[in-house]
Amino acid sequence: MESRTQKTLMQWFPDAFTDVRKSELKTDYDFLNHFAKYTKSLIKEDKENKKEPFKIINLLYSKGTLFERNAIENEFFFVLAFDENPRTLKEDLSLLPESLRAVYIKTLLEN
Repeated sequence: MESRTQKTLMQWFPDAFTDVRKSELKTDYDFLNHFAKYTKSLIKEDKENKKEPFKIINLLYSKGTLFERNAIENEFFFVLAFDENPRTLKEDLSLLPESLRAVYIKTLLEN
């Protein structure tokens, strides 16, 4: 059974999941990890819609349960924060809605 996170990501970003079989992504953590990698590619390629994933993540995070918020922090933000460096931090923060910036900075500091 698909969770709210999985349904939302698949509905808003079907392109992010065209190259992967559903059997490979079983949990919200798997979906968020894959979606973070997709988001990183949008940022790296400087795509016009590179802010869009953060709007959906903000929606999921703001209305999510504790489990969903933890999954977003531990998978989505962790993947993005893994390669973060001082040179790109300001630009990356500008992509995030204001309400998610503190969450992202917290993830950076914890990891």
